[in-house]
Amino acid sequence: MNRERVWNGGTYRVTRHINRRPAVNLHHATRYCEMIGLPLNRLVTVNFNLTGCNDNQESRTFRKMLCERFAPWLRRTARNVQGVVPTYVWTMEAGGRQIAAHWLVHVPKDCGRSFERKVGDWLASLTGGAPDAGAIKVQPIHNLIGLRRYVLKGVDPAWAAHLGVRHVDQGIVIGKRSGFSRNLGPCARQRGGYKPKRVPPKPQAGG
Repeated sequence: MNRERVWNGGTYRVTRHINRRPAVNLHHATRYCEMIGLPLNRLVTVNFNLTGCNDNQESRTFRKMLCERFAPWLRRTARNVQGVVPTYVWTMEAGGRQIAAHWLVHVPKDCGRSFERKVGDWLASLTGGAPDAGAIKVQPIHNLIGLRRYVLKGVDPAWAAHLGVRHVDQGIVIGKRSGFSRNLGPCARQRGGYKPKRVPPKPQAGG
């Protein structure tokens, strides 16, 4: 099957935190994307409370959107003249009684407008109807370091300081809580000669 593989399975897993290994992989993936010239340049936030997604299917639905909608679109879009492969990281949250996905993705130049229009269509096709207004927010990424700390705030509190983030409880998520595209995974980073660096501590307010 010629389909983008979504890593780190677990459809019905129940978690309260992003565990250490996936958090570390996401941290290094956001660094490696710069090294290979595919910077994460769009942040997509999906509020599943404003969609027709069934309870406990949010993570599964989001993953299907990545591999069955986004990846095929990227391969066949005429504007993707350089043959850019799917490049992204994502996390799920359930804080404040809202279930949401944060998707940091590389969108090729000249594909931005088409991508923004398509996200709503992809989600509607998987949830049985158009999402409510405000369900999807797409915005450019200007500060990847700060955004990385934000999406990793749901990490296991024992590892928050190690990754330079401040833990904020993000509730219970059913299914996969985070993931990354194949080309940003540990095997790809090793083949690409990526050298992990120690994470500097996050500056404390007033320090």
